[in-house]
Amino acid sequence: MKILAIVLVSVSVVFGQVTIDATNWPYGSDQIGNFWDYYNTSSNVAVNMGIINPAQVNGVWDFTTGPTTSTASSELRATADAPAPAPAQTSYVEYQTQGGSTQWLYSDESAAGTWARGFAQGGTVYPYDAPQWNIYHYPMTYGTSWSSSWTWGEDALGVPIQETRTSEIVGWGSVTTPFGGPMPCLVMRTLQTSYAEYLGIPLVDDLYRTYEWIVPGIGSVVAILSVEGESNWLFNTASGFFRMNDTNLGGDLLPPSISGVTDLPDTPSPGPYNVFATINDESGIESALIYYSTNGGAYTSAAPTEVNGSVYTFQIPSLTGSPIQEVRYYIWARENASNQNTATNPSNAPTSYLSFNWINDNLSPTFSNVTVWPSPTNFNGPFPVNATINDDNGVLFASLHYRFGAGAWQEVPSDGNVGNVYSFTIPEISSTTIIRYYLEAVDNSGFFNTGFHPPAGQAGPIVFQAVFTVPANPQAIDDLTIAISENDVLLRWDAITQDVNNNPTVIDHYDVYRGSVGDGSDFAFLGSTTSTTYTDVGVIAGGPAHQYMVRAIR
Repeated sequence: MKILAIVLVSVSVVFGQVTIDATNWPYGSDQIGNFWDYYNTSSNVAVNMGIINPAQVNGVWDFTTGPTTSTASSELRATADAPAPAPAQTSYVEYQTQGGSTQWLYSDESAAGTWARGFAQGGTVYPYDAPQWNIYHYPMTYGTSWSSSWTWGEDALGVPIQETRTSEIVGWGSVTTPFGGPMPCLVMRTLQTSYAEYLGIPLVDDLYRTYEWIVPGIGSVVAILSVEGESNWLFNTASGFFRMNDTNLGGDLLPPSISGVTDLPDTPSPGPYNVFATINDESGIESALIYYSTNGGAYTSAAPTEVNGSVYTFQIPSLTGSPIQEVRYYIWARENASNQNTATNPSNAPTSYLSFNWINDNLSPTFSNVTVWPSPTNFNGPFPVNATINDDNGVLFASLHYRFGAGAWQEVPSDGNVGNVYSFTIPEISSTTIIRYYLEAVDNSGFFNTGFHPPAGQAGPIVFQAVFTVPANPQAIDDLTIAISENDVLLRWDAITQDVNNNPTVIDHYDVYRGSVGDGSDFAFLGSTTSTTYTDVGVIAGGPAHQYMVRAIR
Protein backbone atom coordinates (compact mmCIF):
# COMPACT_ATOMS: atom_id res chain seq x y z
CA MET A 1 0.00 0.00 0.00
CA LYS A 2 1.00 3.67 -0.30
CA ILE A 3 0.66 5.54 3.01
CA LEU A 4 0.53 9.34 2.97
CA ALA A 5 2.37 11.87 5.09
CA ILE A 6 0.42 15.11 4.50
CA VAL A 7 2.29 18.39 4.87
CA LEU A 8 0.67 21.67 3.82
CA VAL A 9 -1.04 21.01 0.46
CA SER A 10 1.53 18.48 -0.66
CA VAL A 11 1.20 14.76 -0.28
CA SER A 12 4.34 12.79 0.33
CA VAL A 13 3.92 9.12 -0.57
CA VAL A 14 6.06 6.97 1.64
CA PHE A 15 4.86 3.41 1.32
CA GLY A 16 3.98 1.51 -1.80
CA GLN A 17 2.91 -1.88 -3.00
CA VAL A 18 5.80 -4.27 -3.43
CA THR A 19 6.62 -6.40 -6.40
CA ILE A 20 8.84 -9.41 -5.92
CA ASP A 21 8.24 -10.06 -9.62
CA ALA A 22 5.34 -9.49 -11.95
CA THR A 23 3.96 -13.01 -11.63
CA ASN A 24 3.33 -13.18 -7.88
CA TRP A 25 2.13 -9.73 -6.96
CA PRO A 26 -1.59 -8.95 -6.53
CA TYR A 27 -1.45 -5.44 -7.93
CA GLY A 28 -2.38 -4.24 -11.40
CA SER A 29 -5.35 -3.54 -13.62
CA ASP A 30 -6.23 -7.25 -13.52
CA GLN A 31 -6.50 -7.26 -9.70
CA ILE A 32 -9.38 -4.80 -9.16
CA GLY A 33 -11.10 -5.44 -5.83
CA ASN A 34 -8.07 -6.51 -3.80
CA PHE A 35 -7.82 -4.75 -0.43
CA TRP A 36 -5.47 -4.52 2.55
CA ASP A 37 -6.28 -3.30 6.11
CA TYR A 38 -3.66 -2.11 8.62
CA TYR A 39 -3.34 -1.18 12.26
CA ASN A 40 -1.48 2.13 12.70
CA THR A 41 -0.57 4.75 15.24
CA SER A 42 -2.41 8.08 15.56
CA SER A 43 0.67 9.91 16.90
CA ASN A 44 4.41 9.53 17.14
CA VAL A 45 5.39 6.29 18.82
CA ALA A 46 8.65 4.98 20.28
CA VAL A 47 10.48 2.32 18.28
CA ASN A 48 13.96 0.87 18.44
CA MET A 49 15.15 0.19 14.92
CA GLY A 50 18.50 -0.95 16.30
CA ILE A 51 16.78 -3.87 18.07
CA ILE A 52 14.36 -4.52 15.18
CA ASN A 53 17.45 -4.61 12.93
CA PRO A 54 15.84 -4.54 9.46
CA ALA A 55 19.12 -5.27 7.64
CA GLN A 56 19.29 -8.94 8.55
CA VAL A 57 20.01 -11.89 6.31
CA ASN A 58 17.61 -14.74 7.08
CA GLY A 59 16.15 -12.63 9.85
CA VAL A 60 12.99 -13.33 11.89
CA TRP A 61 10.63 -10.43 12.67
CA ASP A 62 7.47 -10.64 14.80
CA PHE A 63 5.10 -7.66 14.65
CA THR A 64 2.11 -9.38 16.21
CA THR A 65 1.86 -6.62 18.82
CA GLY A 66 2.11 -2.89 18.22
CA PRO A 67 0.12 0.35 18.00
CA THR A 68 -3.63 0.11 17.27
CA THR A 69 -4.79 3.70 17.87
CA SER A 70 -5.47 4.27 14.18
CA THR A 71 -6.09 2.31 11.01
CA ALA A 72 -5.22 2.51 7.32
CA SER A 73 -6.43 0.70 4.24
CA SER A 74 -5.78 0.28 0.55
CA GLU A 75 -8.12 -0.98 -2.18
CA LEU A 76 -7.59 -1.41 -5.91
CA ARG A 77 -10.32 0.10 -8.05
CA ALA A 78 -11.03 0.89 -11.67
CA THR A 79 -9.65 4.18 -13.00
CA ALA A 80 -13.18 5.44 -13.66
CA ASP A 81 -13.93 5.37 -9.90
CA ALA A 82 -11.35 8.09 -9.18
CA PRO A 83 -11.59 11.84 -9.84
CA ALA A 84 -11.06 12.79 -13.46
CA PRO A 85 -9.06 13.43 -15.50
CA ALA A 86 -6.73 10.55 -14.70
CA PRO A 87 -3.06 11.21 -15.54
CA ALA A 88 -1.75 9.60 -18.73
CA GLN A 89 -0.69 5.94 -18.52
CA THR A 90 -2.96 5.21 -15.54
CA SER A 91 -4.25 1.63 -15.72
CA TYR A 92 -5.78 1.30 -12.22
CA VAL A 93 -6.15 3.36 -9.04
CA GLU A 94 -5.55 2.69 -5.37
CA TYR A 95 -8.03 4.16 -2.89
CA GLN A 96 -6.16 4.81 0.36
CA THR A 97 -7.28 5.79 3.82
CA GLN A 98 -5.17 6.82 6.80
CA GLY A 99 -7.08 7.83 9.90
CA GLY A 100 -9.50 10.47 8.63
CA SER A 101 -7.57 11.23 5.42
CA THR A 102 -8.24 9.73 2.00
CA GLN A 103 -6.41 9.79 -1.27
CA TRP A 104 -6.46 8.24 -4.74
CA LEU A 105 -3.17 7.08 -6.22
CA TYR A 106 -3.14 6.75 -10.02
CA SER A 107 -1.03 3.69 -10.79
CA ASP A 108 0.35 1.60 -13.60
CA GLU A 109 2.42 -1.51 -14.11
CA SER A 110 5.15 -1.73 -16.77
CA ALA A 111 8.09 -3.94 -17.64
CA ALA A 112 10.20 -1.87 -15.23
CA GLY A 113 7.89 -2.37 -12.24
CA THR A 114 5.05 -0.41 -10.68
CA TRP A 115 4.63 3.33 -11.24
CA ALA A 116 2.72 6.19 -9.67
CA ARG A 117 1.38 8.58 -12.32
CA GLY A 118 -0.17 11.08 -9.87
CA PHE A 119 -2.67 11.38 -7.02
CA ALA A 120 -5.96 13.07 -6.13
CA GLN A 121 -6.90 14.67 -2.85
CA GLY A 122 -9.96 16.70 -1.99
CA GLY A 123 -11.27 16.21 -5.52
CA THR A 124 -8.16 17.73 -7.17
CA VAL A 125 -5.96 15.63 -9.43
CA TYR A 126 -2.21 16.22 -9.26
CA PRO A 127 -0.41 14.52 -12.17
CA TYR A 128 3.24 13.64 -11.74
CA ASP A 129 5.65 15.02 -14.33
CA ALA A 130 7.90 12.64 -16.27
CA PRO A 131 9.87 10.56 -15.47
CA GLN A 132 7.40 9.94 -12.59
CA TRP A 133 7.79 7.54 -9.67
CA ASN A 134 9.03 3.98 -10.17
CA ILE A 135 7.66 2.70 -6.85
CA TYR A 136 9.00 -0.83 -7.15
CA HIS A 137 11.50 -2.17 -9.62
CA TYR A 138 11.09 -5.58 -11.30
CA PRO A 139 12.45 -7.95 -10.16
CA MET A 140 13.36 -7.23 -6.56
CA THR A 141 15.82 -9.40 -4.70
CA TYR A 142 18.21 -8.89 -1.81
CA GLY A 143 20.60 -6.10 -2.86
CA THR A 144 18.35 -4.56 -5.52
CA SER A 145 18.37 -0.75 -5.50
CA TRP A 146 16.77 1.98 -7.64
CA SER A 147 15.80 5.64 -7.44
CA SER A 148 13.25 8.08 -8.86
CA SER A 149 13.00 11.87 -9.06
CA TRP A 150 10.07 13.89 -10.41
CA THR A 151 7.99 17.04 -9.90
CA TRP A 152 4.29 17.85 -9.59
CA GLY A 153 1.85 20.57 -8.60
CA GLU A 154 3.15 23.61 -10.47
CA ASP A 155 -0.09 24.20 -12.40
CA ALA A 156 -2.32 23.80 -9.33
CA LEU A 157 -0.07 25.25 -6.61
CA GLY A 158 2.03 27.78 -8.51
CA VAL A 159 5.34 26.14 -7.59
CA PRO A 160 6.68 22.68 -8.47
CA ILE A 161 7.07 20.13 -5.69
CA GLN A 162 10.32 18.23 -6.22
CA GLU A 163 10.26 14.60 -5.05
CA THR A 164 12.97 11.93 -4.76
CA ARG A 165 12.86 8.28 -3.67
CA THR A 166 15.91 6.09 -3.19
CA SER A 167 15.11 2.46 -2.32
CA GLU A 168 17.16 -0.64 -1.57
CA ILE A 169 16.39 -4.20 -0.47
CA VAL A 170 18.52 -4.48 2.69
CA GLY A 171 17.28 -7.68 4.36
CA TRP A 172 15.36 -10.90 3.97
CA GLY A 173 13.85 -13.59 6.17
CA SER A 174 10.37 -14.21 7.64
CA VAL A 175 7.78 -11.89 9.19
CA THR A 176 4.65 -12.32 11.35
CA THR A 177 1.83 -9.73 11.65
CA PRO A 178 -1.69 -9.71 13.11
CA PHE A 179 -2.74 -11.20 9.75
CA GLY A 180 -0.58 -14.28 10.33
CA GLY A 181 2.82 -15.75 9.67
CA PRO A 182 5.60 -16.41 9.53
CA MET A 183 5.70 -15.33 5.87
CA PRO A 184 8.82 -15.10 3.66
CA CYS A 185 9.76 -11.49 3.11
CA LEU A 186 12.19 -8.91 1.85
CA VAL A 187 12.95 -5.68 3.72
CA MET A 188 12.98 -2.49 1.69
CA ARG A 189 14.54 0.74 2.91
CA THR A 190 13.51 4.06 1.28
CA LEU A 191 14.78 7.61 1.68
CA GLN A 192 12.21 10.16 0.48
CA THR A 193 12.49 13.92 0.09
CA SER A 194 10.00 16.64 -0.88
CA TYR A 195 11.03 20.23 -1.61
CA ALA A 196 9.45 23.43 -2.93
CA GLU A 197 10.39 27.08 -2.67
CA TYR A 198 9.04 30.49 -3.65
CA LEU A 199 11.37 33.43 -4.25
CA GLY A 200 14.12 31.44 -2.57
CA ILE A 201 12.03 30.76 0.53
CA PRO A 202 11.43 27.03 1.22
CA LEU A 203 7.75 26.14 1.37
CA VAL A 204 8.21 22.38 1.69
CA ASP A 205 11.44 20.75 2.83
CA ASP A 206 10.68 17.23 4.10
CA LEU A 207 12.78 14.13 4.58
CA TYR A 208 11.54 10.74 5.79
CA ARG A 209 13.10 7.30 6.19
CA THR A 210 10.97 4.18 5.90
CA TYR A 211 11.24 0.41 6.14
CA GLU A 212 8.79 -2.04 4.57
CA TRP A 213 8.50 -5.78 5.03
CA ILE A 214 7.16 -7.15 1.74
CA VAL A 215 5.80 -10.64 1.11
CA PRO A 216 5.47 -12.35 -2.28
CA GLY A 217 1.82 -12.78 -3.22
CA ILE A 218 0.58 -10.70 -0.26
CA GLY A 219 2.21 -7.28 -0.41
CA SER A 220 3.49 -4.74 2.07
CA VAL A 221 2.66 -6.24 5.47
CA VAL A 222 4.61 -3.91 7.77
CA ALA A 223 5.79 -0.33 7.22
CA ILE A 224 7.59 1.89 9.74
CA LEU A 225 7.87 5.61 8.92
CA SER A 226 10.31 7.94 10.69
CA VAL A 227 9.48 11.46 11.85
CA GLU A 228 10.21 14.31 9.42
CA GLY A 229 13.87 15.29 9.19
CA GLU A 230 15.20 12.03 10.66
CA SER A 231 18.97 11.70 10.06
CA ASN A 232 19.58 8.16 11.35
CA TRP A 233 18.45 4.90 9.75
CA LEU A 234 18.31 3.31 13.22
CA PHE A 235 15.76 5.84 14.47
CA ASN A 236 13.85 5.65 17.75
CA THR A 237 10.62 7.52 16.92
CA ALA A 238 8.08 6.58 14.26
CA SER A 239 5.29 8.75 12.87
CA GLY A 240 3.70 5.72 11.22
CA PHE A 241 3.65 2.02 12.19
CA PHE A 242 1.51 -0.02 9.81
CA ARG A 243 0.83 -3.73 10.46
CA MET A 244 -1.46 -5.65 8.14
CA ASN A 245 -4.38 -7.30 9.91
CA ASP A 246 -6.65 -8.29 7.02
CA THR A 247 -6.75 -8.80 3.25
CA ASN A 248 -8.90 -10.63 0.73
CA LEU A 249 -5.80 -12.36 -0.63
CA GLY A 250 -4.41 -15.69 0.40
CA GLY A 251 -6.09 -17.90 -2.22
CA ASP A 252 -4.78 -18.44 -5.71
CA LEU A 253 -2.04 -15.86 -6.20
CA LEU A 254 -0.49 -17.38 -9.31
CA PRO A 255 -1.55 -16.44 -12.85
CA PRO A 256 -2.52 -19.07 -15.43
CA SER A 257 0.21 -21.01 -17.20
CA ILE A 258 0.20 -20.64 -20.99
CA SER A 259 2.55 -22.88 -22.96
CA GLY A 260 2.89 -24.65 -26.30
CA VAL A 261 1.58 -21.71 -28.32
CA THR A 262 1.78 -22.40 -32.05
CA ASP A 263 4.55 -20.38 -33.68
CA LEU A 264 3.18 -19.90 -37.20
CA PRO A 265 5.74 -19.68 -40.05
CA ASP A 266 5.60 -17.32 -43.01
CA THR A 267 3.10 -18.71 -45.48
CA PRO A 268 1.55 -18.05 -48.91
CA SER A 269 -1.82 -19.23 -47.57
CA PRO A 270 -4.39 -16.49 -46.85
CA GLY A 271 -5.73 -18.51 -43.90
CA PRO A 272 -7.59 -19.15 -41.73
CA TYR A 273 -4.78 -20.03 -39.31
CA ASN A 274 -5.19 -22.32 -36.30
CA VAL A 275 -3.24 -21.49 -33.14
CA PHE A 276 -3.03 -24.01 -30.31
CA ALA A 277 -2.13 -23.31 -26.68
CA THR A 278 -2.05 -25.29 -23.45
CA ILE A 279 -3.55 -23.24 -20.59
CA ASN A 280 -3.68 -24.36 -16.94
CA ASP A 281 -4.54 -22.85 -13.57
CA GLU A 282 -5.30 -24.50 -10.22
CA SER A 283 -8.55 -22.51 -10.04
CA GLY A 284 -9.55 -23.22 -13.61
CA ILE A 285 -9.75 -20.84 -16.56
CA GLU A 286 -12.57 -18.30 -16.65
CA SER A 287 -11.79 -17.03 -20.15
CA ALA A 288 -9.11 -17.15 -22.82
CA LEU A 289 -8.63 -15.10 -25.96
CA ILE A 290 -6.30 -14.72 -28.89
CA TYR A 291 -5.39 -11.16 -29.85
CA TYR A 292 -4.19 -10.55 -33.41
CA SER A 293 -3.41 -7.60 -35.66
CA THR A 294 -2.34 -7.14 -39.28
CA ASN A 295 0.18 -4.67 -40.66
CA GLY A 296 0.69 -3.04 -37.26
CA GLY A 297 -3.00 -2.19 -36.82
CA ALA A 298 -5.15 -2.43 -33.70
CA TYR A 299 -5.53 -5.81 -32.02
CA THR A 300 -8.72 -7.82 -32.42
CA SER A 301 -9.68 -10.54 -29.93
CA ALA A 302 -11.30 -13.90 -30.63
CA ALA A 303 -12.53 -16.64 -28.28
CA PRO A 304 -11.31 -20.23 -28.73
CA THR A 305 -13.04 -22.30 -31.38
CA GLU A 306 -12.50 -25.48 -29.37
CA VAL A 307 -11.37 -26.50 -25.88
CA ASN A 308 -10.17 -30.04 -25.24
CA GLY A 309 -9.06 -30.32 -21.62
CA SER A 310 -6.25 -27.81 -21.23
CA VAL A 311 -5.62 -27.53 -24.99
CA TYR A 312 -7.28 -24.47 -26.53
CA THR A 313 -7.72 -23.96 -30.26
CA PHE A 314 -7.93 -20.40 -31.59
CA GLN A 315 -8.33 -19.21 -35.16
CA ILE A 316 -7.05 -16.14 -36.96
CA PRO A 317 -9.48 -15.54 -39.85
CA SER A 318 -8.55 -15.43 -43.54
CA LEU A 319 -6.72 -12.34 -44.76
CA THR A 320 -7.29 -10.15 -47.77
CA GLY A 321 -5.37 -7.22 -49.16
CA SER A 322 -1.91 -6.31 -50.35
CA PRO A 323 1.14 -8.58 -50.61
CA ILE A 324 3.20 -9.28 -47.51
CA GLN A 325 1.10 -8.65 -44.42
CA GLU A 326 2.68 -9.10 -41.00
CA VAL A 327 0.31 -10.78 -38.55
CA ARG A 328 1.04 -10.31 -34.83
CA TYR A 329 -0.68 -12.35 -32.15
CA TYR A 330 -0.59 -13.43 -28.50
CA ILE A 331 -2.72 -15.48 -26.09
CA TRP A 332 -4.43 -14.03 -22.99
CA ALA A 333 -6.10 -16.00 -20.17
CA ARG A 334 -7.82 -15.19 -16.86
CA GLU A 335 -8.23 -17.63 -13.99
CA ASN A 336 -11.50 -18.55 -12.29
CA ALA A 337 -10.37 -17.49 -8.78
CA SER A 338 -11.64 -14.35 -7.07
CA ASN A 339 -8.25 -12.69 -7.59
CA GLN A 340 -8.76 -13.13 -11.34
CA ASN A 341 -5.05 -13.29 -12.10
CA THR A 342 -4.30 -13.01 -15.79
CA ALA A 343 -1.42 -14.06 -18.01
CA THR A 344 -0.25 -13.68 -21.58
CA ASN A 345 2.08 -15.57 -23.88
CA PRO A 346 4.49 -13.96 -24.64
CA SER A 347 4.62 -12.85 -21.00
CA ASN A 348 4.84 -9.10 -21.62
CA ALA A 349 2.41 -8.94 -24.55
CA PRO A 350 1.57 -6.85 -26.46
CA THR A 351 5.05 -5.34 -26.14
CA SER A 352 6.25 -8.76 -27.22
CA TYR A 353 4.28 -10.92 -29.61
CA LEU A 354 4.45 -13.83 -32.02
CA SER A 355 4.31 -13.01 -35.70
CA PHE A 356 4.33 -14.38 -39.23
CA ASN A 357 3.98 -12.97 -42.73
CA TRP A 358 1.24 -13.75 -45.19
CA ILE A 359 3.09 -13.54 -48.47
CA ASN A 360 0.45 -12.87 -51.14
CA ASP A 361 3.05 -12.42 -53.90
CA ASN A 362 2.47 -12.76 -57.64
CA LEU A 363 5.47 -10.71 -58.72
CA SER A 364 8.53 -12.32 -60.31
CA PRO A 365 12.14 -11.43 -59.48
CA THR A 366 13.61 -8.47 -61.38
CA PHE A 367 17.03 -8.26 -63.06
CA SER A 368 19.43 -5.36 -63.58
CA ASN A 369 23.11 -4.76 -64.37
CA VAL A 370 23.32 -8.03 -66.33
CA THR A 371 26.65 -8.67 -68.07
CA VAL A 372 26.28 -8.46 -71.89
CA TRP A 373 29.24 -9.86 -73.85
CA PRO A 374 30.05 -7.86 -77.00
CA SER A 375 29.96 -9.50 -80.43
CA PRO A 376 32.41 -10.53 -81.63
CA THR A 377 34.48 -11.39 -78.55
CA ASN A 378 38.00 -12.65 -79.19
CA PHE A 379 38.14 -14.78 -76.08
CA ASN A 380 37.99 -18.50 -75.38
CA GLY A 381 36.37 -18.14 -71.96
CA PRO A 382 35.22 -19.05 -69.45
CA PHE A 383 32.79 -16.13 -69.67
CA PRO A 384 31.65 -14.64 -66.32
CA VAL A 385 28.15 -13.19 -66.14
CA ASN A 386 26.98 -11.07 -63.21
CA ALA A 387 23.47 -9.82 -62.45
CA THR A 388 21.61 -7.96 -59.72
CA ILE A 389 18.43 -9.90 -58.85
CA ASN A 390 15.78 -8.48 -56.51
CA ASP A 391 12.56 -9.80 -55.00
CA ASP A 392 10.54 -8.66 -51.99
CA ASN A 393 10.65 -12.19 -50.55
CA GLY A 394 14.16 -13.07 -51.58
CA VAL A 395 15.46 -15.40 -54.29
CA LEU A 396 15.02 -19.13 -53.81
CA PHE A 397 17.45 -20.02 -56.63
CA ALA A 398 18.92 -18.56 -59.80
CA SER A 399 20.48 -20.19 -62.86
CA LEU A 400 22.00 -19.39 -66.25
CA HIS A 401 20.94 -21.15 -69.45
CA TYR A 402 23.40 -21.19 -72.38
CA ARG A 403 23.71 -22.76 -75.81
CA PHE A 404 26.74 -23.16 -78.09
CA GLY A 405 25.77 -22.88 -81.74
CA ALA A 406 23.03 -25.38 -82.66
CA GLY A 407 23.73 -27.50 -79.58
CA ALA A 408 21.31 -28.26 -76.75
CA TRP A 409 20.51 -25.74 -74.08
CA GLN A 410 22.47 -26.24 -70.85
CA GLU A 411 21.62 -24.93 -67.35
CA VAL A 412 24.15 -24.06 -64.64
CA PRO A 413 23.33 -22.79 -61.13
CA SER A 414 24.69 -19.55 -59.76
CA ASP A 415 28.30 -19.66 -58.60
CA GLY A 416 27.17 -17.69 -55.55
CA ASN A 417 25.99 -14.26 -54.53
CA VAL A 418 27.00 -11.28 -52.44
CA GLY A 419 23.77 -9.72 -51.30
CA ASN A 420 21.59 -9.43 -54.39
CA VAL A 421 24.51 -9.66 -56.87
CA TYR A 422 24.69 -13.15 -58.39
CA SER A 423 27.58 -14.66 -60.41
CA PHE A 424 27.38 -17.23 -63.22
CA THR A 425 29.89 -18.79 -65.64
CA ILE A 426 29.61 -19.86 -69.28
CA PRO A 427 32.35 -22.47 -69.92
CA GLU A 428 35.25 -22.18 -72.40
CA ILE A 429 34.84 -22.74 -76.11
CA SER A 430 37.04 -24.97 -78.31
CA SER A 431 36.14 -23.29 -81.59
CA THR A 432 34.47 -20.14 -82.86
CA THR A 433 30.75 -20.30 -82.13
CA ILE A 434 27.57 -18.32 -81.43
CA ILE A 435 26.71 -18.26 -77.72
CA ARG A 436 23.16 -17.63 -76.55
CA TYR A 437 22.31 -17.19 -72.86
CA TYR A 438 19.58 -15.99 -70.50
CA LEU A 439 18.99 -15.94 -66.72
CA GLU A 440 16.23 -17.50 -64.64
CA ALA A 441 15.30 -16.79 -61.00
CA VAL A 442 12.56 -18.13 -58.70
CA ASP A 443 11.37 -16.15 -55.67
CA ASN A 444 11.02 -17.38 -52.10
CA SER A 445 7.35 -16.43 -51.65
CA GLY A 446 6.03 -19.95 -51.75
CA PHE A 447 4.28 -19.17 -55.03
CA PHE A 448 7.52 -19.93 -56.96
CA ASN A 449 7.14 -16.86 -59.16
CA THR A 450 9.73 -17.16 -61.94
CA GLY A 451 11.42 -14.37 -63.85
CA PHE A 452 13.75 -14.34 -66.87
CA HIS A 453 16.30 -12.00 -68.39
CA PRO A 454 15.81 -11.12 -71.13
CA PRO A 455 12.06 -11.40 -70.38
CA ALA A 456 11.47 -13.74 -73.37
CA GLY A 457 13.96 -16.20 -71.93
CA GLN A 458 14.86 -18.95 -74.39
CA ALA A 459 12.84 -17.27 -77.13
CA GLY A 460 14.90 -14.06 -76.95
CA PRO A 461 18.30 -14.65 -75.32
CA ILE A 462 21.43 -12.52 -75.34
CA VAL A 463 23.52 -13.50 -78.38
CA PHE A 464 27.20 -12.93 -79.18
CA GLN A 465 29.93 -14.50 -81.31
CA ALA A 466 32.86 -15.94 -79.40
CA VAL A 467 35.91 -16.10 -81.72
CA PHE A 468 38.31 -18.88 -80.85
CA THR A 469 41.83 -17.51 -80.65
CA VAL A 470 45.11 -19.39 -80.44
CA PRO A 471 46.23 -18.74 -76.90
CA ALA A 472 48.86 -16.00 -76.81
CA ASN A 473 51.14 -15.05 -73.98
CA PRO A 474 49.76 -12.67 -71.39
CA GLN A 475 50.89 -9.09 -71.52
CA ALA A 476 53.99 -8.25 -69.51
CA ILE A 477 53.71 -6.71 -66.09
CA ASP A 478 55.01 -3.16 -66.50
CA ASP A 479 53.84 -1.52 -63.25
CA LEU A 480 55.70 -3.54 -60.61
CA THR A 481 56.30 -1.48 -57.46
CA ILE A 482 58.71 -2.33 -54.65
CA ALA A 483 58.48 -1.15 -51.05
CA ILE A 484 60.76 -1.98 -48.13
CA SER A 485 59.38 -2.72 -44.65
CA GLU A 486 62.25 -3.38 -42.20
CA ASN A 487 63.91 -6.52 -43.68
CA ASP A 488 61.01 -7.43 -46.00
CA VAL A 489 60.39 -6.45 -49.61
CA LEU A 490 56.76 -5.86 -50.62
CA LEU A 491 55.87 -6.29 -54.32
CA ARG A 492 52.67 -5.01 -55.95
CA TRP A 493 51.32 -4.95 -59.52
CA ASP A 494 48.05 -4.65 -61.44
CA ALA A 495 46.19 -7.73 -62.60
CA ILE A 496 46.76 -8.85 -66.20
CA THR A 497 43.49 -9.27 -68.15
CA GLN A 498 44.68 -9.29 -71.78
CA ASP A 499 47.19 -11.16 -73.90
CA VAL A 500 49.79 -9.61 -76.20
CA ASN A 501 47.16 -9.38 -78.93
CA ASN A 502 44.91 -7.36 -76.62
CA ASN A 503 42.41 -10.19 -76.39
CA PRO A 504 40.90 -11.15 -73.01
CA THR A 505 42.83 -13.75 -71.10
CA VAL A 506 42.48 -15.54 -67.80
CA ILE A 507 45.52 -15.66 -65.53
CA ASP A 508 46.02 -18.76 -63.42
CA HIS A 509 48.79 -17.38 -61.23
CA TYR A 510 51.88 -15.19 -61.08
CA ASP A 511 55.49 -16.42 -60.71
CA VAL A 512 57.94 -14.23 -58.78
CA TYR A 513 61.74 -14.21 -59.42
CA ARG A 514 64.64 -12.52 -57.60
CA GLY A 515 68.16 -11.69 -58.74
CA SER A 516 71.09 -9.46 -57.85
CA VAL A 517 73.05 -9.15 -61.14
CA GLY A 518 72.13 -6.14 -63.21
CA ASP A 519 71.64 -8.05 -66.47
CA GLY A 520 69.12 -10.40 -64.88
CA SER A 521 71.18 -13.48 -65.56
CA ASP A 522 70.81 -14.85 -62.04
CA PHE A 523 67.03 -14.54 -61.58
CA ALA A 524 65.87 -17.39 -59.35
CA PHE A 525 62.30 -18.56 -58.81
CA LEU A 526 60.91 -17.43 -55.44
CA GLY A 527 57.32 -18.63 -55.51
CA SER A 528 53.83 -18.25 -56.98
CA THR A 529 50.73 -16.33 -55.97
CA THR A 530 47.21 -15.92 -57.29
CA SER A 531 47.00 -12.37 -55.91
CA THR A 532 48.73 -9.23 -57.13
CA THR A 533 51.07 -8.88 -54.13
CA TYR A 534 54.04 -10.82 -52.84
CA THR A 535 56.29 -10.40 -49.79
CA ASP A 536 59.95 -11.44 -49.87
CA VAL A 537 60.69 -11.95 -46.18
CA GLY A 538 64.00 -11.20 -44.45
CA VAL A 539 66.22 -10.34 -47.43
CA ILE A 540 67.54 -6.86 -46.59
CA ALA A 541 69.78 -7.09 -43.52
CA GLY A 542 73.40 -7.61 -44.62
CA GLY A 543 72.34 -8.73 -48.11
CA PRO A 544 73.17 -7.40 -51.59
CA ALA A 545 70.85 -5.25 -53.66
CA HIS A 546 68.02 -7.19 -55.28
CA GLN A 547 65.95 -6.95 -58.43
CA TYR A 548 62.62 -8.66 -59.08
CA MET A 549 60.56 -9.94 -61.99
CA VAL A 550 56.93 -11.14 -62.03
CA ARG A 551 55.38 -13.21 -64.83
CA ALA A 552 51.69 -13.79 -65.49
CA ILE A 553 50.90 -17.46 -66.23
CA ARG A 554 47.77 -18.54 -68.15
